[in-house]
Amino acid sequence: MVDRKLVGEEIRTVQLGWPIGMPVVRKLETDLWEIRVRVKNGIARVLFTIEAQEVILLHGFIKKSQKIPADDLQTALVRLKQLRGARRR
Repeated sequence: MVDRKLVGEEIRTVQLGWPIGMPVVRKLETDLWEIRVRVKNGIARVLFTIEAQEVILLHGFIKKSQKIPADDLQTALVRLKQLRGARRR
């Protein structure tokens, strides 16, 4: 429960203070950023994009290694693509 609260607080920080840089937010790719939060068993990551001044959360996970796991990055990219397709209709 404490970890969830910490992650929620950092998401709120991004929502209220965008743009924010390191150590809270890091840009990964065009239109894709990550929120970084230290939790008990690793570092929580929440991948997000910005659309019309809104933070849109795409994927969250606990990262245990230096590199973002390819499947987690792919999940966020697929969701971003779906979002962009839905917004163009």
